[in-house]
Amino acid sequence: MATPGTPWGWLLGPLLLSVTGCHGSGPGGHIVHGEDCSPHSQPWQAALFLEEDFFCGGVLVHPQWVLSAAHCFQNSFTVGLGLHSLDASQEAGSLLLETTLSIRHPKFNKPYLANDLMLVRLPEPVTPSATIQAIGIASRCPLAGESCTISGWGRLQDGEPPRVLQCANISVVSEKVCTSRYSQVYHPSMFCAGGGDPPRDSCYGDSGGPLVCNGSLQGLVSFGQAQCGLPGMPAVYTNLCKFSDWIQKTILTS
Repeated sequence: MATPGTPWGWLLGPLLLSVTGCHGSGPGGHIVHGEDCSPHSQPWQAALFLEEDFFCGGVLVHPQWVLSAAHCFQNSFTVGLGLHSLDASQEAGSLLLETTLSIRHPKFNKPYLANDLMLVRLPEPVTPSATIQAIGIASRCPLAGESCTISGWGRLQDGEPPRVLQCANISVVSEKVCTSRYSQVYHPSMFCAGGGDPPRDSCYGDSGGPLVCNGSLQGLVSFGQAQCGLPGMPAVYTNLCKFSDWIQKTILTS
């Protein structure tokens, strides 16, 4: 499975390289054409660490549960909450929690790349604060043209790591555009966003991070192209409106 530094599009190599390109191997990640988030404006944002290495994003959706991409699965890792900078091992208002239970969707990668989500159980419920808050999952599916916010850490377009969490506003694209760009792998568990002008985009290392629309969690970063931020080329997100029942049942029974 994914290892520290593995790009968020790691699954695409065997299939799309000859078609549209894929996100090649390399460390880190970045929000393309983004900017520094206002401190703790995304209090649901989680960071996943293997030992001391950041490798994926996540989202607090319940006091004791974080959502992330299934391709970020590890047997055990650390979840960081309330962080603005990854450099601060104990940033004021932050928590670092060891976890050993991650539950991938039973149909992850069936078919290829589909159903890319997992739930991560924290060892204890967290208390909401100014820096840590859960976000509700959208009750409806995304609408083409809807404006949303993505956030994440990792390397910037110049190859350097960002000082703090990065944010960017992007728009959901139509299913027609999404299927035309990713025809060989598109599945109803996916939707596309980004690719506008300027082409703001999620990229390497942003896997599992949130796409928030109208104050609700609409999607998780899943995969995209080898070259991030190409005009007219959106990235793919897990379509969380399709998974409400599975998420609720898993939280209640696990």
